[in-house]
Amino acid sequence: MKESDEKAKKINKYINMLVNYPVNLTAYQNQKDAYENLILDSIISIEAEDSFLNSKRIVDMGTGGGIPGLVWAIYFPEKEFYLVDSISKKIQALKIFIKELKLTNVYLFCERAEDFAKTHREYFDFATCKALARSDIALEYLTPLVKVNGFISLFKGPSYFKNEKKYTQNVLKKLNIAEFKEIEYEIGEDKKKRYFILFKKIGTTPQNFPRQVGIPKKFPLGEIK
Repeated sequence: MKESDEKAKKINKYINMLVNYPVNLTAYQNQKDAYENLILDSIISIEAEDSFLNSKRIVDMGTGGGIPGLVWAIYFPEKEFYLVDSISKKIQALKIFIKELKLTNVYLFCERAEDFAKTHREYFDFATCKALARSDIALEYLTPLVKVNGFISLFKGPSYFKNEKKYTQNVLKKLNIAEFKEIEYEIGEDKKKRYFILFKKIGTTPQNFPRQVGIPKKFPLGEIK
């Protein structure tokens, strides 16, 4: 079996486990929708992106059922993936998936983002999250985890530019990051527009970020003057 065939087999097995798991891990309840909206969305966004391809150690915060971290781990066995979620039922599900898929490059953590940053500060080359929080909140969670000159990415839909980008602009200097690239792509038969927003870390994150547990969501950084 070719390497690509082996990866495809693992992806199909993963989708089947994900949509049929007794605890709801995704809004997509059939394999076709899950493949388009979860798998393709995870892969198309990074397949030609050097900032990701050149990274060795990657963290997926609020990973849920493993999107995108577990998908990436299947496709890139040479990289290390740290999947973090604060809900223990989701981490337990991921333990089962990883065992069934025989993945050896995935590390799981059941922690809040604010606590995880205390032990993994500036430890990663690349950090991401999908549907975790508004962009300014997500950037406060992710930026402290990445090394200087590392990258942070957010998965967004078209509404990002109308509803969220203004908050993103307000946190760039505070977190020592810069806008790097906006990758536009389409998924599914209906060609839904998606955006992979990339930021580069240009300096050390101030020690007061992330703030204490619960504060980033309660008092979003993008709204603080």
